[in-house]
Amino acid sequence: MNAGGENTGARVTGGADESRGESTSTRLDYVVPTGESSIHLVPSASGMRHPLDRRNRLRRASWKLVLRRSWNDFISDALMDRAAVLAFFMFLTAAPTVLAAYSIATLIFARNREQVTDLTQEAIGKYVPGEIADEVRSVVEVIVGSAAGGTRALILAVVIGLFSSSAWVRAFSRSANFIYGRVEGRSILSTWVTMWGITVVMVVGAVTIIGASLLRESVVLAVFEPIAHPLGLVDELNFLTSIFLPIWRWIRVPVVLVIALTLVAVLYYFAPNVRPRRFRWLTLGSAVAVCCVGITWWLLGMYLRYFAGASAYGAIGTLIAVIIACWVMNIILVVGVKLDAEVLRAKELQVGYNSERHIQAPSRATVAARKYVHNQSTLEQQARELKRTSSKDESHPE
Repeated sequence: MNAGGENTGARVTGGADESRGESTSTRLDYVVPTGESSIHLVPSASGMRHPLDRRNRLRRASWKLVLRRSWNDFISDALMDRAAVLAFFMFLTAAPTVLAAYSIATLIFARNREQVTDLTQEAIGKYVPGEIADEVRSVVEVIVGSAAGGTRALILAVVIGLFSSSAWVRAFSRSANFIYGRVEGRSILSTWVTMWGITVVMVVGAVTIIGASLLRESVVLAVFEPIAHPLGLVDELNFLTSIFLPIWRWIRVPVVLVIALTLVAVLYYFAPNVRPRRFRWLTLGSAVAVCCVGITWWLLGMYLRYFAGASAYGAIGTLIAVIIACWVMNIILVVGVKLDAEVLRAKELQVGYNSERHIQAPSRATVAARKYVHNQSTLEQQARELKRTSSKDESHPE
């Protein structure tokens, strides 16, 4: 029997000490470890101390375990290979993501679309290294050309673009589940809807970061001036242009950093089939990821500015550098998930959970996990039947 009360023929293993006397009459949380056909029970949240309690700080020995397991699994689990897969999906979804972001910006500046074009060119000049800026401008012009049209066409472009670009988030979710050592428990529909929602947040957040970086008086006037006079908000508009914008120049970088940390925290929290019982705005993994991704992008810019011209490969060398940078950034994101997973494991161990092999945080859903266990049990039964019949045939040759 399984934790949900259904007969799947799977083995059930306990994640909490049997001496705690957990009642089996109540609903039990469980996970299905990766590559196994057994159901692993996890402790009840009401029966044990919360691992993410602020008083449960990691000890020195716990930090050593976090670092050693992260390094060991980084090699043995081939996380660099998983990052390469994510880099492939990143390039695969680049065009629909740009289309969705451009369409969102065009909807915001519906009455001044020329402003979107100017901001796009400025964003490319600011964030894209100069060696490849012209090529990127050409590609973006081709992509956003399909976004021309009315409001309905723009909304359709946003929906289709976000759905297509969610492929990277789905791939990231699969890698995160592997790192946490469990199979996906959400149904296909639930998974796709969740990943699409995460993609919406990520793309809107990226547009917000770019907009915040490029915010100036002409942008504020383009957005608010058409509605300021009809709504009697002239004084508020003057406040934005004369008082807020000078202050904004000083607080822009911290605000952008907070938004970036929030986006990574959302990705790390909702993508895996893990319910750690508390959302954390700032984690070790997200902080490391944001800082290292920023450094990687800066190093790419330095390379393209000072060394790309001396490369014997020319434009091919620039493309190779961009591909490697995207791969490194995905490695960093995967390592961030691993750090958060091992920190959670160490905190669970400190409060008495049996997390030596499996992290005890409950799953978000178990529908697909139950089906996975059923299919695996059926395949194992068929394999045993094949072995049994083969043994009979060998013992009774014709």
